[in-house]
Amino acid sequence: MTDAPAGSAADFLKPRVEALMKEAEAAGYSRSRVLAVLINLLETTELEDTGQ
Repeated sequence: MTDAPAGSAADFLKPRVEALMKEAEAAGYSRSRVLAVLINLLETTELEDTGQ
């Protein structure tokens, strides 16, 4: 088992999600549509815990 990183998962993910949102909006997708798709992907995608 590895040591936990110093920051929180939210601190790690927030800038990446914000960048993804900006990129999607620049491509013409509405913020609400992108959020809906992200939520759907999280709910329907098989994400397994790899122990890391």
